[in-house]
Amino acid sequence: MSAIQTVLPTSNTINVINTEAPPLSAWFSALFAVLIFSLTAPLTVIALEVFSPAFISFMRAMIAGIGSLALVLWFKWPVPKLKDIAWLLLGGGCIALVFPFTLAQSLQVWQASDMGVVLAGIPLFTAVIAACLFKEKTSIKFWISLLVGTEILVLFAYSQSNGVLHRALFIMLASAGVGYAIGGHVAKCLGGFQTICWMMVLYFPVSLFGVGFTAAENAAAFQWQHMEAIVSLLYLAIFSQWVGFRYWYGAMVKIGIARTGQLQLTQPFMTLIFSVPLLGANLTLSHLYFAALISLSVWWVRKSR
Repeated sequence: MSAIQTVLPTSNTINVINTEAPPLSAWFSALFAVLIFSLTAPLTVIALEVFSPAFISFMRAMIAGIGSLALVLWFKWPVPKLKDIAWLLLGGGCIALVFPFTLAQSLQVWQASDMGVVLAGIPLFTAVIAACLFKEKTSIKFWISLLVGTEILVLFAYSQSNGVLHRALFIMLASAGVGYAIGGHVAKCLGGFQTICWMMVLYFPVSLFGVGFTAAENAAAFQWQHMEAIVSLLYLAIFSQWVGFRYWYGAMVKIGIARTGQLQLTQPFMTLIFSVPLLGANLTLSHLYFAALISLSVWWVRKSR
């Protein structure tokens, strides 16, 4: 048998517990999503050179919403159940609006290379939400490794902030954790791509209004000399806001919300690597040291069941 199954008889039913390990393809899908997300911080910095944080956030959601609406109509996906819509509204608000805006705000102060390490704090929030709201079971080994990795992250963030941490950072991490956990939960019924598409469709009117409200002050930025920022904005909308979640939420269904979330602790390495050619960032030993320590905690939980 490919899985070990324990049959527990009860008075009326038989419960079957499937302990089959997640397929390797699911782990690769999750890592591919992290690869996509790792470009978000440096490309947001480039977009911020000519666009405002609010415009970037609304444009991300609007463009992803147009693509999502097209897919919903093309495949004639049925409207989700009312309880799923409630979750989609809550999670979608975090993913579509709150996280992109607070990230853009924070990157006006923080370097992208530093932010790449800070974003590795998202797994803690994701795991806590998954455990509290959806009763997802995790091992003691998982929580120890997650807490150790998060503590290392906090030490790094504190050392890079001169002792001052902006509240936007905490809102950013919390909103991402809520959006990831809720999306992973709804994806069990709808699937990864439908989940992010319906989130974007539900918030399409809001994003459309937001783009219209902020368009006047950003219209002058759409010129050929700003093509790098425009292309960065398109990447943020199509990949960071949309395609990446197709693989991310899909992996959460097979691996579990909390365990998939912890793979994002590998994001610092990827963001650091991309920040060098894109932004001319100077990597220090502290960047590599903290990223390596955090990644060790990921390897540890990857060996757990």
